[in-house]
Amino acid sequence: MIIGPNGSGKTNILESIYFLSSGKSFRASSLSQLLAWEQSFATVRAKLIKNQAQTELEVQLVKSENGTTSVSRNFLIDKVKKSRKTYLDAFQAVVFHPEDIRLVTGSPTRRREFLDEIFTSFQWRYASALTQYHKALKHRNELLDLIRLGKAIKTELFYWDQSLVKNDAILHDFRQQFIRHLNSYFSSHPDSQIKTIYLNYRPSILTLEKLENNYSLDLARGHTQSGAHRDDFSFDNFIFPGENKDLANWGSRGQQRLAVLALRLGQIDYLESTSKFRPVLLLDDIFSELDSEHQKLVTSICHRYQTIFTSSDPDSIKFFTQTPKVITL
Repeated sequence: MIIGPNGSGKTNILESIYFLSSGKSFRASSLSQLLAWEQSFATVRAKLIKNQAQTELEVQLVKSENGTTSVSRNFLIDKVKKSRKTYLDAFQAVVFHPEDIRLVTGSPTRRREFLDEIFTSFQWRYASALTQYHKALKHRNELLDLIRLGKAIKTELFYWDQSLVKNDAILHDFRQQFIRHLNSYFSSHPDSQIKTIYLNYRPSILTLEKLENNYSLDLARGHTQSGAHRDDFSFDNFIFPGENKDLANWGSRGQQRLAVLALRLGQIDYLESTSKFRPVLLLDDIFSELDSEHQKLVTSICHRYQTIFTSSDPDSIKFFTQTPKVITL
């Protein structure tokens, strides 16, 4: 447990550990924001001990010297540079922090980013398909503009249409598998409130036939209307038999917090069951977000994992049945 006043850097420590596991930040929107002001290099390094074997992990950030704001990453294991695909197999972390409430109340973009974060951290096939999908989407949308201006013809869409449909199928296969796993996890959970949560997934499946049928609309609007980039899901809660309501509109703040906690617990269960990883849990000041019953639920689950908590309240230790190691900032 890391205890310190607001602004003391507690969350920075969790962010660095999460960055070490994924090469991404759960707070910054771009890699350049992770560099100190007017600096061109940063690194995060740690020792990982697993099955009595010690490994040194490191992720470096390097700002381009060509005058642009682009930042590249280097992934190293025991000081040897590795591909991101190889590196990501070494270490997994799951983070839960107060801003996760936006997964319930925020935009569809935030929820799609969450789905992408799940898989790009350990599924190279998904990460590759996502990159190819966005590349194809960008080129297709640019071609639509050129066709509308009479500078290109419809047949030039063929290659990008094929790429979109192929990679869309891969993305949806992973996403649907994950949503099914979570709903099964919720329905069988011993907590009576978690048991009532259901993820209502609304995929925008893409086919060549749909692209053809939507061609006139896509052309008029200048962008592709269907596909994985339009997916969304909601957190529903069963109020009465046969009826469910979206927690973003109908749930209390407490119900929304619980839904996010359930989502993260389901994510941990999914990682363990599909990738055989036992992740490190990073919990950022979450005790203030939960009632006493679910504070106890969190601490009981965390005994199964290496867990790093942050809190501004020294009394948070009372939630543990075993006294944690405490670092005070």
